[in-house]
Amino acid sequence: MKLLLVDDHQLFLDGLTALLSKSDNIDIIDTVNNGKAAFDKLSSGQYDVALIDLRLPIMDGFQLLQSLSDSSSLVPIIIVSASSDPIDIDTAFNLGAMSFIPKSSSGETILQTIEQVMLGQKVFPDSDMDKLKPKAEQWASQHNLTQRQLEVLRLMRQGFSNQAIAEQLSISMPTVKSHVSAIFQALGTQSRSEAGKKAHQLGLD
Repeated sequence: MKLLLVDDHQLFLDGLTALLSKSDNIDIIDTVNNGKAAFDKLSSGQYDVALIDLRLPIMDGFQLLQSLSDSSSLVPIIIVSASSDPIDIDTAFNLGAMSFIPKSSSGETILQTIEQVMLGQKVFPDSDMDKLKPKAEQWASQHNLTQRQLEVLRLMRQGFSNQAIAEQLSISMPTVKSHVSAIFQALGTQSRSEAGKKAHQLGLD
């Protein structure tokens, strides 16, 4: 198995490389420290899986995921991040990530995640991360939003246009506009920025 590790902290890369090198299933581990270099390497199609941080120079993890999706890359991506923000988690999955695990994960957890992702499974290996999604879902229910509208709201808060939201969620533009109108009505707002602020005030983090 050939892996690509992407992080701008060399110490983390060195530690993760040493950890994963102990696996008999991993033959080659390459590392890069920015999103552009990662895209160039992953575009070759020579890697079996990539472990990527979100906070990267030149091209961040979200931009990298979007670029890989646009180029029809088939390399499975695992996000390894210090972030526990539900919006980051959902955005990463909407952009094609196969897993999102904390940097504090054990070596055993990371290896298990790699194996499951290689089998085509989407993985939430950490129990604390699993708890984040139900919490967000409960928030949506409390504020009379459907799960799809919650997804649209999250992408709106990330700055996605209606067209970009339609592409990310594979829905039509009229459907997006309908969801946006429903969000405005549910939150009592009249603009995207106002809806984002209101959602935060109401407890959606």
